[in-house]
Amino acid sequence: MHYNPFFINSNLCIEPNDLLSFELFMDSVAGNTGNSYITYSLIKACFGSLDKVNHIQNIYTYDFTKRDKDIDYINNNCSHVFLILQDQIRIAESYGLKLPYKGIQDFVSKLNKPVIIAGLGANSFNGFDKSFHQKLNPDLINFLKFLSDHCINIGIRGHFTEEVLHNIGVDNTTVIGCPSFFEMGKNRKLVKKDIFKKDKILLTSYLPIEELKNNYQIMQDFQEQKIIKAVGFESFNEIQDGFEIKKLREKKYRIFSNIEEWKSFVSNFDFAIGNRLHGSILSINSGVPAICCNMDSRATEMCNYLKIPHIIEPTKYNIMDLYNSIDVDLINNSYPRLYERYLSFLNANNVNFNNLESSTTVIKFNNLNLYSKPFTFTRMLKSYFSIFRNFGNKQILRLRRLINYLLIVKMG
Repeated sequence: MHYNPFFINSNLCIEPNDLLSFELFMDSVAGNTGNSYITYSLIKACFGSLDKVNHIQNIYTYDFTKRDKDIDYINNNCSHVFLILQDQIRIAESYGLKLPYKGIQDFVSKLNKPVIIAGLGANSFNGFDKSFHQKLNPDLINFLKFLSDHCINIGIRGHFTEEVLHNIGVDNTTVIGCPSFFEMGKNRKLVKKDIFKKDKILLTSYLPIEELKNNYQIMQDFQEQKIIKAVGFESFNEIQDGFEIKKLREKKYRIFSNIEEWKSFVSNFDFAIGNRLHGSILSINSGVPAICCNMDSRATEMCNYLKIPHIIEPTKYNIMDLYNSIDVDLINNSYPRLYERYLSFLNANNVNFNNLESSTTVIKFNNLNLYSKPFTFTRMLKSYFSIFRNFGNKQILRLRRLINYLLIVKMG
């Protein structure tokens, strides 16, 4: 069968214009670079490679006046439609966003191609709340029932999501975890543990662990914007913390638009730890032991299902004890069974798995140019130039802080 898939809400950052500004970059990945990893993994595992990605990049900002043209293209040229959803089964979505339920329903209802959803999840911040389904927005519930009617089978993230959907009358589901976990195909690289040094521990997010505070740290999220702007977009005017200045000067923060570049960087480390679930998955796929510390239900159910080491309060433990607690045999030995279940899900949706055995670059990503110019006293002054306009009490306070921290830079 000839495959020509279309991806709705791909969150792929693949055009040069996606990197022109922080705002465009964040829009392309829907606020979190981990979102890109989902579609990337689907493309790599299912199709091997695509010279051109047909997609709606971000459904939250999509111009629905283009709907008819896109629907016509899909119905006449495409084989499958992948609707990329994450943990949108929530009482309130991330970043104050709300899925355009009606817009998506109108769009999907006019398609004559199979619609596939792989990786939909519920997210409760109060643990596995038995009454969670009763708190969902009625519009969301109707939307989920609509999706159920238009999909052969919905791939979901874990058993809590399965329970929530069952409670609202949606049962054509299969627990698969996340497509990103199966990026490497059948013969994923084994996760191995070696004797490590503390400077070889990678933070997948900020953690309040004193002994690791100066380690390399991955930034993924819109909420980390002040660092991402400084690292990738030469904007330093939100940096006011002396320790952040120190890590910037030492180039200890990293943000990636290119998945393979991200994986290559991670592979230099012996251990990854932090709150980022996709940061943990990417590390494991790179052969690096990882622990996820996120406490929400989304992370817990996926870690439980995929056998990803998971701990909620890492600060209560010695870092060496955390590392020693990782059962790499469990991670490696459980993978074939999980992979086969994922394969069965895709086959049930009439998608043949590509069975890649090694990592290849399947999409032509553009790379963020990190730390393109030195983080210096002069550059930071230029970035703060706007402070000297329209002075008020707030600006004066920021200027006083700026002078103090610039002295750290100058004298450091």
